[in-house]
Amino acid sequence: MKVFPAWVIPALVLSPAWAADQHIEEIVVSAPLGKAASDTALPIAVLSGEALRQEAAASLGETLSNEIGVHSASFGSGVGNPVIRGQGGNRVRVLQDGVGTLDAADISPDHSYAAEALLAERIEIIRGPATLLYGNGAIGGVINVVDNRIPEKLPEAVSGAVEARHATANDQNSSVFRFDGGVGQFAWHLDGLYRESNNLDIAGSAIDTKALAAAGEEVPDHNTRGYIGNSDKRADAWTAGGSWIGQRGFIGLSVNQSNSNYGLPPGAHEEHEATPSDEGHGEADIRLDMEQERIDLKAGLELEGLLQELDFRLSHNDYQHRELEESEEGTEVGTVFKNKASEGRLVVRHRPVGNWRGAIGLQLGDREFSAVGEEAFIPPADISSGALFLVEELSINRWTYEFGLRAEQQRIDIGDCKREHDTVSASASALWDFRDDSSALLALNRSERAPTVEELYSNSQNCNKTSDLNTAVEHAATARIEVGNPDLDKELSHNLEIGLRKTLGTVTAELSLYHNEIQNYTYLQDSGLEVDEVQVANFQQRNAAFTGYEFQVGLPLNLVHRNLSAELFSDYVRARFTEGNGYVPRIPAQRYGTALHYHAGKWSTHVRVSQVREQDKFADGESATDGYTLVELAGDYHLTLNNVEMTLFVKARNVLDEEIRSHTSLLKNYAPEAGRNIESGIRLSF
Repeated sequence: MKVFPAWVIPALVLSPAWAADQHIEEIVVSAPLGKAASDTALPIAVLSGEALRQEAAASLGETLSNEIGVHSASFGSGVGNPVIRGQGGNRVRVLQDGVGTLDAADISPDHSYAAEALLAERIEIIRGPATLLYGNGAIGGVINVVDNRIPEKLPEAVSGAVEARHATANDQNSSVFRFDGGVGQFAWHLDGLYRESNNLDIAGSAIDTKALAAAGEEVPDHNTRGYIGNSDKRADAWTAGGSWIGQRGFIGLSVNQSNSNYGLPPGAHEEHEATPSDEGHGEADIRLDMEQERIDLKAGLELEGLLQELDFRLSHNDYQHRELEESEEGTEVGTVFKNKASEGRLVVRHRPVGNWRGAIGLQLGDREFSAVGEEAFIPPADISSGALFLVEELSINRWTYEFGLRAEQQRIDIGDCKREHDTVSASASALWDFRDDSSALLALNRSERAPTVEELYSNSQNCNKTSDLNTAVEHAATARIEVGNPDLDKELSHNLEIGLRKTLGTVTAELSLYHNEIQNYTYLQDSGLEVDEVQVANFQQRNAAFTGYEFQVGLPLNLVHRNLSAELFSDYVRARFTEGNGYVPRIPAQRYGTALHYHAGKWSTHVRVSQVREQDKFADGESATDGYTLVELAGDYHLTLNNVEMTLFVKARNVLDEEIRSHTSLLKNYAPEAGRNIESGIRLSF
């Protein structure tokens, strides 16, 4: 591994006269009381504007991977799902403008979220438990992708943007457009995206044969060097929406169509190796072909009397993806996953009563899930949920206290099997503005998570845990026969967080310390048994503890140059089982680094260096993961031509061409991250 000193800044010279642009905080829609991130005790980050345009990538995980506390769990280049404070999958809720994405990404690590960062206006991240606001799937955090598909305000004129970009590591071309306008009291929105790429270039070989051999795993006969085979992808999406907007509110509707097709790296689906009759044709390529149609309804109304305003959202998604097996003999459909889901959310805020303000909400969801084919290890299920929640805030002088309570019921129906789980979540926090630009916070959360359908009923038989493993079906993404347990209990999380923030002035900073004790933490554990040389793994529960920190500071280097600023950052989470010994699987290693930013009128440049340490605290069945240094360079130039703003931009990632394997990836030994990649493009907006 190349060694690069990540904390290199020759001199950090502070000056109160730093001429930085004034920052106007946006209202965070993920928070029920509609406040700026600095005014709430929730650990919220917002990625928007030029920062979002610079970080936007083909997956949510890659887009957010430079945010403190957030990492990406890749499954080849086609999948990159977010991990927050060491938790991902069905513990992180991904939202599309406040309502779930309603796809199948949380069922399996090889499934990708349908939300597109390139079409977003901003992305909001809640780090840590958010079950109080968004239910069972948010015990680890929330990602809310916000766009303008349903306008809430009448635009003064027609506006729009067109963008094209190209990336060298996989010869990827992306094109995006967005237009907004209005006629009378009607506002409309159109957007679209097309993206296509080839195989991903990497540093070194795709399969880490030494790591597999050291772990006692079978080493595949075929390997590629310099690229990952079957890693090309294609995606397209379009959205049309409109709203009627009056003096006291609005109501609007949008329709979205999304399609994607991406390959999984060789070795990812091990059961598809060639049979003797296929000799000479080699292993089949596995691809996922996804399509979804989504309809969203959204309304807002200003009320009179004690109640101040109403916010209503309703979404329906018809999602399907097919797992295709492509060989020289043709293409066969392996397994078809379908998810027809609806979710509604109603929030009513009341006017201040003395020093109190708050909101009450109702959330309902219904989902029909099925998997049909050779990988159908989860039975068809009807899943419904309903919840009531209350959030109240008390402001006294420089102190703000927040209290919340949520009661939720989840019901899973699988033929004659019916399981209900009642969960209760509560929170209390205090925010002390000890200076006009600085605050301290203390937050306590009690969160419950009901087990999911795959944790309960994978390879189940007649509502019971399977007793005949010979009839069980392998889950190819994990190369395991996964066995659910219908007797799993609810997870119970107790989270303590303290933090310091400085949000105004020449120097900004954030420090968060947290400790999360989780009873009945559900995870997949290898049993030591094998069926036809396939490992059997059981869903089981143990108590676990997650402890970590997040740190970020931005400061001027005014004595070096008045347009130069610096950033220091670091995050770390340690997750271990408190019953017996051992570590929780796929936890990211400690990360720290620095960034330099130069802004000069029409152009800006950025340098970012991240050092990720070796992960030597690994779970049973895992192996250590080498550390690495990630160097990124970026720049943009703005000019105006006849009221059209043109932006030329370029970003280089992994400049040192390191071989990067992420410990959060289930395929770290089969598919490393991209090698040196240079992405450039042009954006026109008016």
